[in-house]
Amino acid sequence: MKYLLVILLILVVFWIWRSGRPSQKKAAPPGRAPSKSSEEKKATEMVACGVCHIHLPKSEALIGRDGFYCSEAHRREAKA
Repeated sequence: MKYLLVILLILVVFWIWRSGRPSQKKAAPPGRAPSKSSEEKKATEMVACGVCHIHLPKSEALIGRDGFYCSEAHRREAKA
């Protein structure tokens, strides 16, 4: 009888733990292609600064005659 109570207690704890968790996305049916949500972001191209070699997104980099730079000071330093 005590084993039955222990198993029942474990099942109740497991059920409470599962019901307290937030629900996860359900997978799309096998016949349909998954739709892309607006929250998904495209990969950003990364470039390295010509002076300090730190990587940053290409959209945030400054373009110089010899490549990309992370700041105006590094762009000026590369010209000298």
